[in-house]
Amino acid sequence: MNRMKGFSRRPLFSVDAEGYGRSHPRRQHWMQDAIHHVLDQAAVEVGFEREGWQTQLAGDSAFSVLGADESEPVLVDDFVRHLDSGLRDVNDGREAGARLRLRAAFHYGVAVPARGGFSDRGAVETARILDCKPLREALRLSPAAVLATAVSREVFHTVIGGAYTTLRAEEFREYRVRSKEFDDAVWIRVLGGDVHALGPVDAGEPPAASDWPAAPAQTPVATQKTEQIFEAPVHGPVIGIMNQYRS
Repeated sequence: MNRMKGFSRRPLFSVDAEGYGRSHPRRQHWMQDAIHHVLDQAAVEVGFEREGWQTQLAGDSAFSVLGADESEPVLVDDFVRHLDSGLRDVNDGREAGARLRLRAAFHYGVAVPARGGFSDRGAVETARILDCKPLREALRLSPAAVLATAVSREVFHTVIGGAYTTLRAEEFREYRVRSKEFDDAVWIRVLGGDVHALGPVDAGEPPAASDWPAAPAQTPVATQKTEQIFEAPVHGPVIGIMNQYRS
């Protein structure tokens, strides 16, 4: 029997900075430092030990697998709130075009350390959610915001729908995303903004109800009807090529 070492289901999350590739080298350097500063600060505020996370770094992005004892509800609620506050602090006094603005994706699944970073579906699905067009557009269309988040079906129905956080389902907007092997719903929230007021981010017809994968029956959640289907492009390496691996 093949027993792969490192198998476990964990809270997973990834962040990526808006506009990094368009920035000059000095700003890129500042952005990298600022990303890790705000992540470290948010972790300290909620009692997480970020040094114990398994983290893949790639310039303006970071994919992390949390420790087994670290709370998924705390991650998507308190940690996100402190992350938003930290971003506003590091952006204080900076012009709008020079601010650090992040997208963040949250999932719960399997990500096994591998030679090139991480393997298994959890890592790949987190990357697809982070790079999806609705999340990018939600941040772009919310100029006052510095953080837009997306959670997977698993996280939304279990953690948000299960009332394990202070967050309300109505704060999220549901989209369907198709990107290579990923075809599922994601729920997006813009901190300090109203994601429902953004209007459509792309042309398209609503998907038929029969096209959707079944949601967990034990956690019904009332949300706004999904409006569009998105074929999400993937920009750059997803999982595998890494600048630094920290465990």
